[in-house]
Amino acid sequence: MLTRQDRYPVAKSCAVVGLARSSFYHEQRADDEQDLRRAIETIIREFPTYGSRRVTAQLRRAERRVNRKRVQRLMRQMGLVRRKKQQACPTTQSRHDYPRYPNLVEDLSVGAPDQVWVSDLT
Repeated sequence: MLTRQDRYPVAKSCAVVGLARSSFYHEQRADDEQDLRRAIETIIREFPTYGSRRVTAQLRRAERRVNRKRVQRLMRQMGLVRRKKQQACPTTQSRHDYPRYPNLVEDLSVGAPDQVWVSDLT
């Protein structure tokens, strides 16, 4: 007796419908997003300065398989996005009591490469 799969093979059935065989065999995983949201909230309560990278690292230490982009998306949806640190703007401080050294090559006319080398040692 022929079974249904013998009469209608998966490859032919999918071809007729216009579906990839991988889609036929695909099993959707249980959505554990609420559990993941609770885990993220727990980590943020314990470490309020953590961003998505550190939260992902903490989740992985707890042996959870997560993608950083997924954690980032969930944190954004939950309103837990940290502001970026403002970079310090380095400037030169010219008002100091240290002696200023004269420029010894100021009046020198340079006519060839490697004739004068200048360095600033601090």
